[in-house]
Amino acid sequence: MLETIAQRPRRIETAAAELFTVLRHWEQWWVLAWADTKFRYRRTTLGPIWITLSLAATVFSVGILYGTILGNGNLPDYLPYFAIGMIVWTYVSMSMIDGCTVFIKATSIIKAMPVPPVLHVYRMMAGELVVLAHNALLVVVLWLLFQWPIGWVTLLAIPGIALDTIALLGAILTFSIVCTRFRDFQQIISNVLQLMFFVTPIIWTPASLKGATMHFVIRLNPFYYFIEVVRQPLLGVAPDVMTWIIVGSLALVLLALGTTFYVRLRHRVAFWI
Repeated sequence: MLETIAQRPRRIETAAAELFTVLRHWEQWWVLAWADTKFRYRRTTLGPIWITLSLAATVFSVGILYGTILGNGNLPDYLPYFAIGMIVWTYVSMSMIDGCTVFIKATSIIKAMPVPPVLHVYRMMAGELVVLAHNALLVVVLWLLFQWPIGWVTLLAIPGIALDTIALLGAILTFSIVCTRFRDFQQIISNVLQLMFFVTPIIWTPASLKGATMHFVIRLNPFYYFIEVVRQPLLGVAPDVMTWIIVGSLALVLLALGTTFYVRLRHRVAFWI
């Protein structure tokens, strides 16, 4: 018992160092993530471009329908709004869903090779960033069609994506371990995300709501800020300071929570899978 207690600080220090050591060797998990993307679309002519085409079909079909209903037919304003919201939501939601099973899918590797478990988290998130980059091509196409005003403020989307990625890293470090131990938790997260899609301004706009109560509900929705911190700069509008503060605070809290889970429980992952 005394030996176990004495070794505990060393184990925690080693686990914390893994997060930064594996992150520093980005070329390892980035190559694996790109290989995963190519493997997913092997023997196809267009390859990963199918990712963008699938989202484009959704944006133009659903966007034109709901743009006519909710946007008063003002498609040049509504379609970019809806498309960017869908792109960011796809990145956030799919990262969280895939993060729940990241260790379960890597069971054979974890049991066969002594690699840090966080490598699989970075690998999965890098794959989601590849998908995000492909989907971003749709924004370029829409801008060529409608050419809404943009400027230097558009570059603020980069730190917005960075903050979203940090927040997702913290959430995935937590969910990946919890879902490995309790498999039902994945279904709970999937159902919650389905609900949050409809209560988050993606298809509809906050301006379409009536009453101060509904606007207050939106302000309590963290996904609203994760989307707006990227969508507003891409639409040529600088997010307000409060949006940056909220997203930055959520990113730090989630990262601290995820790091704590990983440091304390990552050595048990191999026994739970």
